[in-house]
Amino acid sequence: MKIILATLKGEKAKVKVTGKTLNLITLLVAISKFLAERISKEHGVSVEKAEEIVVDCIKYGMNTVKE
Repeated sequence: MKIILATLKGEKAKVKVTGKTLNLITLLVAISKFLAERISKEHGVSVEKAEEIVVDCIKYGMNTVKE
């Protein structure tokens, strides 16, 4: 079983995971795909544009979220 548990309080995030790294990346990709499809539907943009938004948010978040 692969599990990602994440909590967010303000700008601080805590993440607990179980599983192999490659499997966790696959899980992250599945989550990102779901988010891109949801953004596409909610905001009327193409899936490709929504994917760019998700990637940009991940890049920005890696620089701003504190552990």
